[in-house]
Amino acid sequence: MSGQDRVTLEILRPAAGGESLAHHDGRTVFVAGAIPGETVDAEITGESRRVLRARTVEVREASPHRVTDRRIALGVPGAGGLEFAHVALVHSRALKEQAAADQLERIGGLDASQVGFRVLPAPLEAAAESASREGAPDTEGAPDREGVLDGTAWRTRVQSAVDADGRLGMLAPGSHTVIPYDAGIIPLAVDEVNALGLTDLRLPGVTRVEVAAGHDSGAVVLRGAGAREQAEAVVSQTRDWPGEWSILAEAGTRARGRGARNRGGRFARPLHTVQGDGWVRERVPGVDRDLRVRGDGFWQVHRDAAAVLVSSVRSAVGDPDGGTVLDLYCGAGLLGIGLAEQGHSIAGIEGSAQAVADAVANARGLDARFDVGRVEGAPDFAAARTAVLDPPRTGAGPAVVDALLASSVQRIVHVSCDGATLARDLKRLVAGGFRVSSVVAHDLFPVTGHLEFVAVLDR
Repeated sequence: MSGQDRVTLEILRPAAGGESLAHHDGRTVFVAGAIPGETVDAEITGESRRVLRARTVEVREASPHRVTDRRIALGVPGAGGLEFAHVALVHSRALKEQAAADQLERIGGLDASQVGFRVLPAPLEAAAESASREGAPDTEGAPDREGVLDGTAWRTRVQSAVDADGRLGMLAPGSHTVIPYDAGIIPLAVDEVNALGLTDLRLPGVTRVEVAAGHDSGAVVLRGAGAREQAEAVVSQTRDWPGEWSILAEAGTRARGRGARNRGGRFARPLHTVQGDGWVRERVPGVDRDLRVRGDGFWQVHRDAAAVLVSSVRSAVGDPDGGTVLDLYCGAGLLGIGLAEQGHSIAGIEGSAQAVADAVANARGLDARFDVGRVEGAPDFAAARTAVLDPPRTGAGPAVVDALLASSVQRIVHVSCDGATLARDLKRLVAGGFRVSSVVAHDLFPVTGHLEFVAVLDR
């Protein structure tokens, strides 16, 4: 088959990552832009001996759950990263639940129904959906309800590509082609980010712009050879911005050594602070202190995510029992601090020195210690009875799982943003003597193919 071949497909069921499954000529087809139950014409975009990949070009029989592609209204037609842009938000959750349950069963060997697996909306979406059904007014303090109901107003952290003319935009799927923000907004971003007017700027020589919006503060990070040169243009823009905003620009050679990689696995270049102190301050409902995180540091992207995960982890860990709780991949300390405020003794470990510095500052006055190091080499494995881990998308992996199996840990709370790597970790833990007590997913990535999972295991 050539890349231009078209086929007519009956779409059978959802697949991981926001695609759907069909069959053609004895091969499985992963189809983008379709909904189970539809009949579509699709263009083949890739193939192997047993698998085809395709994208929908025409819908012959549409699902009742199909909506006008949100990317059109958002000014980024054809952009990647919005896998469910054509699906009603509530139905997209159902599709993600079905695909994730399949991963747990196929990769992890788990019966999703026996572990009570379900997908929950984030509080903001749940409140908006309830209000819409009941005809109630918008939740006080919430952004425009239409943006919440269609899943397009939730990201506090966004990354934008920059084209050769300096225009910000999104990448086309599987490509380095930049689709500029023609509607003057950054898709999925919260109102506070779009109020900055960054789409009006032209930043030639910059390759990526990262924005982090916190509580009355934020940061803009410029990357690329022209970052330092263009930083002043962004500084000029900040004069009308509410709150305190830091501007950081990439400079020098690539950083090396432990902690130099970000969560995406890339080596980061050193950053020069052009304006501000470089930190974003976060206020999390249920946590009794403000937290700081470096402008380019890791933080959950959905505006509800930090509070949802703190609450979920607290419930899973339970009351203090006098033992130590391991906080593996602790980041800036969010989950460990949430537990320490409940009376737990926390021992955290993380590979990023900057993240640990933030965690130490955030935990001042609490019974919580955070160290830089390899997670599988944490010295507290021998004494802890509970472990919380929130690894990057690649999962914990064999070394960390084996360290947990060899430890005295009796309960594990595994937070994950990837169903496949979570299922792999769970399978290895179960084979080593743990049982999965529950798995819940939170839809903290609306309109995309991703979920945030919380799994609880005991032995």
